[in-house]
Amino acid sequence: MVDMNERYARRLFFKQAGALGLSAASLSAFLAACGSAATTTTASSVDLAGPIAIETLLEKAKKEGKLEAIGIPPEWADYKDILDTYTSKYVKVQYQAEAEFSSAQELEVFKKSKLHPHGDIGDVGFKFGPQAVQQGLVTPYKHSKWDDIPAELKDPKGNWCTEYWGAQAFIINTDLVKNEPTSFKDLLNGDYKNMVGIDGDPREANDAFISVYSAALATSGSLDSIQPGIDFFAQLKRKGNFTVARSSLANVTKGEVAIAIMWDYLGLGFRDQLKGKPNLKVIIPSDGSIAGPYVSIINKTAPDPYAARLWMEYIFSDEGQLNYLKGYAHPARYQSLVKAGKVPTELAAKLPPAEQYANVKFVTDLSKLDAAATALSNNWQSQVLGQ
Repeated sequence: MVDMNERYARRLFFKQAGALGLSAASLSAFLAACGSAATTTTASSVDLAGPIAIETLLEKAKKEGKLEAIGIPPEWADYKDILDTYTSKYVKVQYQAEAEFSSAQELEVFKKSKLHPHGDIGDVGFKFGPQAVQQGLVTPYKHSKWDDIPAELKDPKGNWCTEYWGAQAFIINTDLVKNEPTSFKDLLNGDYKNMVGIDGDPREANDAFISVYSAALATSGSLDSIQPGIDFFAQLKRKGNFTVARSSLANVTKGEVAIAIMWDYLGLGFRDQLKGKPNLKVIIPSDGSIAGPYVSIINKTAPDPYAARLWMEYIFSDEGQLNYLKGYAHPARYQSLVKAGKVPTELAAKLPPAEQYANVKFVTDLSKLDAAATALSNNWQSQVLGQ
């Protein structure tokens, strides 16, 4: 993803918040603290549950000498700048090919780490945070900005915490697509042969999973079942409009995916990187889009536990959160940054109009997410790919 500078002003945020259906009360809840006070730490006796003083973390992280990052793609949410800054300030980051791992693959790395410690931190879709806890793969850490994070976007015991969120959007190659779709319905009705792609296998990749769920919202108006979304993609495939090519930057650049359904911040980042080669336009579908939080987790058997906690402190710091914003992701601490007057305004003109977010919904009900994941796992292959 990308970096940051300054973004929407307070007025624009509340306009978007209103578009998302967030009331003043829910906005207050969005800032409500739910973390408990943590034990004071010293260099000789450290409470790993946090928070831990930066000086202590830095001293111990430097002795570890590195951070092993899993599922932290540099092109995603300005992670390139976040990774570079963390390396220059603290210790080097090892991420390489594992940067592109899906949420499911990240948990698999943590699982294998029980035998051979590998992988310190991960960035996974919202529903994978609780799964990691259930599987005993993560360890709790409540960073120093814990109280700024809304209660519904973090684990009360500190096992996972939302860093940022995005909304599902259409990323359209306007050099190839002259009749721009503005809704999921348009994707079925238009002549978009082999043009529409999603970001990987929806049974494994959270971005793709939420794209199918968003299609369900668009076609049925409900978050109670993902099946209408599966039916939608089955229709899209029968029509010949759906391509199994992943909506990666490479495939979007080559035109193999001319209409990508993925996070808004990814599309906006692609648009900036490609600089008109090809030309891209980012549109939030008018008939339904789901906002997806991503959460940070620490491997229970992390080989570099202090570097992992130092990473958490950095990404939730003002600088780290603003970097997410520069990458067009919505930082979890956005409101507290606005209140402190730390959010810039230059990015506002680069964002989709606030009114496009009118139908964006949050899904933090884990039972609904679990039911949707199960239905997708059972039906995607036979009903969509198997045709």
